[in-house]
Amino acid sequence: MLHYRYQPLEHDQSIRLLILHPSLDDSKPITCTIQHLQLSHQALKYEALSYTWGNTSRTKAIKFHDADKELIVGENCYDALRRLRLGHMDRLLWIDAICINQEDLAERAHQVRIMADIFSCASGVVVFLGEMVTESSALFAELAAVDRHLSLGTYDSRNPPSDSVVQQLEALYELPWFKRVWILQEVYAKSSVIFMYGSAITSFEALQKLHFGYHRKQAVTDTDWPLPLEWIDDQPEQVSVPQINLWKLLFASRNCLATDPRDRVFALKSLTGSGQSEFNALINYDQSLEECFTQVAILLLPVLGPRLLLANRHPHKLEMPSWVPDWSQNLPLMLEEYSTIAPANEGNYEMRSFPSKCGKTSLELLVTGCRYAEIISRSRMFSFNGSKDTETQMRNLYHSLPNLRGFSGTERLHDDKTTLANLGQDIVNAMLLIDGLLLHLYLNRHFTGLPIQIFNGPHKGEFVKDFEMALQQCSIVLLNNHDLAIVPGCVEEGDVVSILSGTISACVLRPTGKGYWSLVSGDCFIFTDDFRPEGLPSEFECDKYITCNHEKAEVIQIR
Repeated sequence: MLHYRYQPLEHDQSIRLLILHPSLDDSKPITCTIQHLQLSHQALKYEALSYTWGNTSRTKAIKFHDADKELIVGENCYDALRRLRLGHMDRLLWIDAICINQEDLAERAHQVRIMADIFSCASGVVVFLGEMVTESSALFAELAAVDRHLSLGTYDSRNPPSDSVVQQLEALYELPWFKRVWILQEVYAKSSVIFMYGSAITSFEALQKLHFGYHRKQAVTDTDWPLPLEWIDDQPEQVSVPQINLWKLLFASRNCLATDPRDRVFALKSLTGSGQSEFNALINYDQSLEECFTQVAILLLPVLGPRLLLANRHPHKLEMPSWVPDWSQNLPLMLEEYSTIAPANEGNYEMRSFPSKCGKTSLELLVTGCRYAEIISRSRMFSFNGSKDTETQMRNLYHSLPNLRGFSGTERLHDDKTTLANLGQDIVNAMLLIDGLLLHLYLNRHFTGLPIQIFNGPHKGEFVKDFEMALQQCSIVLLNNHDLAIVPGCVEEGDVVSILSGTISACVLRPTGKGYWSLVSGDCFIFTDDFRPEGLPSEFECDKYITCNHEKAEVIQIR
């Protein structure tokens, strides 16, 4: 059997479509035809498949209509084709793994640039979640009933779903499809989306009604409404500046996954608004990961200025400047949605090149700033393994400190010696000097409201989530000015907490010799209410601090 050879696409708007030929026998091989069309074709009517590639080492062959050629595809793609195949009619589909020549990097990059057009021109999007690997019969029976009620307009008369249905819904959200970054633009603002899980089928509307308790408008589970589903009918607000849109999308998609880390950026291009063409040059599979992320930083810096450093809560080990954000990380970042992004003041920073290793050049960032204090002691790093573990660790911490114990909502009054040892005596002593309510707000970086029955009340899930966002892989440190701060767990004694112009959070810098610095973190939270704006206590008024301490200001060179 000959291997199928792709013919080049002739026009900028050319795409390939897959004609999936029918069969009544599910065991018969998949047969198909590929044709070239232009997106502007008036009679174009096809469905776009949204799925995950899965384990690409497990493959199967699809055959072409003349039966003398075949194409090897992933098992998940093959399963989707088998489920989508009709009994008596051809089905016209667009599937990335087949309709893009994945071995041609230039074609792949070009097709990625027009991906939004490919999905928007489709008559509908079919989501294939894979073959059923979790028990979901009760869930899909419920969803089928909801779809029937939706067709009759009577869905709001349904009783809340059973516990087994809710458990199966939570298990469904753990499937890989809900976590892949490419999925976001595939279903973004689509009017027709259906879901297939094995042979089971349901609509987006049914899934949405079930999740939010039908007419009660209250979620039936503590599990978040997945981001791809949220963006089907409730898209993030956009502004006229595409760099700001990209910045916010990069934060919002922080928990998403991609096999190729460069796709963490490429997959968002089509969601950045009317000015998205500015990012076309970014989509280049010939460049390295470091080159890609450096180009993103260069594009964002003129708009964001040093605020860009906020995306560096944790340092990276990539071969690029320490101040360039690593968008392949999945550790939490916190972005205040209501924060306004003023135009960057080019007077408070400068980016310039310098010779680095092996005759190459690199980029340094020069920023006006002040050294705030030096780290002299640190706790062990907080490491949470899911919400239950987060709750257990934070409950133990609150039990162990008398000024926090009253907010934990339990009768237990003894200290947890392991928790105290992990914090360290110097840090425990400093924490005991802080009012309990204020300390609680500091521990979640001012992102949570009043701590009433934190671990027992109706908002327990939100509190636990905020703790995980604020402290995952972080430590609490004591500074030589007696302040406490939350910093990444990899800090060292002698690192310097600094305030840089144009930022909204303190930074941690490490001296590297000859007056140069490496950025350890651009998102350090100091336990103080000084220099925090009214209404946005999670932010730090860095420029105001520098103005008030102008005698300590200096130009800091970060490499």
